Amino acid sequence: MCIRDSFAFDGVPVTVIRDSTGFVAQRVVATIVNIGCDIAQQRIASPADIDLAVTLGLGYPRGPLALGDALGASTILTILRNMQAVLGDPRYRPSPWLARRAQLGLSLTVDEAAA
Repeated sequence: MCIRDSFAFDGVPVTVIRDSTGFVAQRVVATIVNIGCDIAQQRIASPADIDLAVTLGLGYPRGPLALGDALGASTILTILRNMQAVLGDPRYRPSPWLARRAQLGLSLTVDEAAA
């Protein structure tokens, strides 16, 4: 029995992803948090409004910035930096806003004017 078969043993479909740059969930979550940080950096919306829009509009249990806080801004920053280093893809370039907050230990959910 191969590993794929052992995961599919209970009848739940299994998808094999041939990728070596981290787990799919890490990539998706880090990208979502990074986009939220870019929006905050550009002052398109406040951190509270970004999280509210995502929870109400998309039905996510947490907004991207609250999720980034829960996982740790430095963790998200590390994931993005590693993906960009391996893939060289600019879409994984960490937001300077995220990098600054991670380095200073600041929350992603607090408005910069209030921080």
